[in-house]
Amino acid sequence: MAETPRRQEGLQRVQIGLTGLAGVVLLVGLANIVIEKARIDDAAMAPPVAPALATNAVVPAPKEPLAELGVQPAPEQAPVVPDLQPDPNLNKPMDRDPAQPLDNDSMQQPN
Repeated sequence: MAETPRRQEGLQRVQIGLTGLAGVVLLVGLANIVIEKARIDDAAMAPPVAPALATNAVVPAPKEPLAELGVQPAPEQAPVVPDLQPDPNLNKPMDRDPAQPLDNDSMQQPN
């Protein structure tokens, strides 16, 4: 009997599906092996030992926890930028030559 094209197409789809299923099973098995190996390696390592504190030692509470972590600068470390301080000469008129003497007539605005 000659196979019809419809039957050939069906067999091809089954083969592709089984190949994909086998690939997924292989990937899951490989991931399981890697995870199991990581667990064995972690169990073989010695647990970290925390430093023992003296029983009567007082640990001060952090004043600026974000500054200790380096997230933001501490208030005492904040520099004062001299360029941002107000200029003491701002009250003087700035539209004239500083070498010329100050006249009362020059202070008047034209109407």
